[in-house]
Amino acid sequence: MKTISTKNIKKNSSKLNMMALKTTEKAVIKTIDKAEYLQEFTSKSIKKTLHFSEKQQDKIFNNLEKGKDMIWKNLNKTLDFFSKN
Repeated sequence: MKTISTKNIKKNSSKLNMMALKTTEKAVIKTIDKAEYLQEFTSKSIKKTLHFSEKQQDKIFNNLEKGKDMIWKNLNKTLDFFSKN
């Protein structure tokens, strides 16, 4: 039977501690890298979405402006017609 000495306990504990530290460090680094990637991806997606929304909003307001111009033009024609009669 093998005897347990304090030297073996210290050596094995030190090895286990280093292994746990390395494993934890790898997990934390991978987590941080993944979080950075997802943050960058989300940022790009939001920028694209906002740019698309801006274009759509411009189209809507341009169409509304054209409609308003058409209504005023027709209203003025109608008012001119009735004012002459």
